[in-house]
Amino acid sequence: MTSLIDLEKAGKIEKTGATIKLPTRLNNLGTENMDVYRIPLKYLYYNDKNGRISTAIAGYHDELNPVNDTVDPAYNDFVAKLIEQNNPAALKRTQKSIQESGQRICGYVLEDGRIVDGNRRYTALRNLQKATGKTYYFEAVILPFSYDNQTDRSKIKKLELAIQMGVEKREDYDPVDLAVDIYQTTTGDDAMMTLADYVNVANMKKKEAERYYQGAVYMREFLKFIGADENNYHLIKENQIWSPFYEMGKSLANNFGDDADSQVQKNETMHSYFGLILHDLHVGVSGTPARTHMRDFTQNIVKSPNLNEFNDEVSDTVEDLADTLQESPINNTTDLMTQLTEANDNISQFGDTYDTYMRDAKNGESVEKFIKSIKDSVKYYEDLNNNGGLAGTLRYSEISNEQLKQLQTYMRKLDGLCKDLFNKYGNEIR
Repeated sequence: MTSLIDLEKAGKIEKTGATIKLPTRLNNLGTENMDVYRIPLKYLYYNDKNGRISTAIAGYHDELNPVNDTVDPAYNDFVAKLIEQNNPAALKRTQKSIQESGQRICGYVLEDGRIVDGNRRYTALRNLQKATGKTYYFEAVILPFSYDNQTDRSKIKKLELAIQMGVEKREDYDPVDLAVDIYQTTTGDDAMMTLADYVNVANMKKKEAERYYQGAVYMREFLKFIGADENNYHLIKENQIWSPFYEMGKSLANNFGDDADSQVQKNETMHSYFGLILHDLHVGVSGTPARTHMRDFTQNIVKSPNLNEFNDEVSDTVEDLADTLQESPINNTTDLMTQLTEANDNISQFGDTYDTYMRDAKNGESVEKFIKSIKDSVKYYEDLNNNGGLAGTLRYSEISNEQLKQLQTYMRKLDGLCKDLFNKYGNEIR
């Protein structure tokens, strides 16, 4: 193992002359200022435990061997590519700034060269060194800690959170990264700290941290449900579906008790939520609209007396959907979308049932809303007729004769239903 302290003693690493005070108090280090060193890039390597890139790395832990470039540059090259893909614009800005003005903010590294803070700056420096052939150095404080020591891990994490979760940087933390970081830091026998400790160091509210934690739990359950690796958080990030898990976590925590029957109902409802997420993905709903769907589902079905009936009605469909998705490995979005296409019938069936329950729930609120829903339906067909019989940018050249005959069949049924309803309403007029 490379020791930066030994390299400093051997004259291969030198001090910059600058000193810096740690942003948080750590045992054994006191409050004194610490020296900043100019460290050759080849002696450093990315921290595979870093919260900001944990979602990108999580699916590759079995393939990664964290080492510096003197041992094997493949690891640093791999992580550097992930960092660039995660936010190419930010990396470009950092690289330009360093090229023009040098490294303005020092990083933090462990004695073995693991970077605790400064992944993007280090990536920019590596890129510049490769592009220009010039020698660049990473300026950083060297901390006398090691991830091999369990007690050191909590100190390292405390420092990382103090740096990266400061008030001025908090808004830059991707919500999936944050949820996964909270989960990984506070879960298991080797947890680096408790959730209460995390809340304290990161300046978060306890309720907020709990919701992020629960969101991570349901992300993992969802990934297992579709047959993906439970650590493949990049699927969540890439498809912009974090907010449904955040909303799901709140709902399942607030609407179910701890008794056995409630837990069974909670698990069934979780699968119904998964069905809705997959339906929305299949039809192209993500981001804020997907969050709105989750809230509507919570308000109009989960909190209603009809929840058990809905769960029973969709349970077979959701189970068949999971079976179809798990027939082939899902490693990326392309795999997921391919399997969703294979499961089109199940998804359509779930969507029809969901729409029916939502419509009934909303129509039951008032006569005015019921009439408005009919009016909206009429407007839809008026718009369809005004657009030549097709929706959006569809063209008849894209529709087969068989599909046109299907449309005729549906319109004939609709015509008959309209006549029947017209007569029913007429008979009720007093």
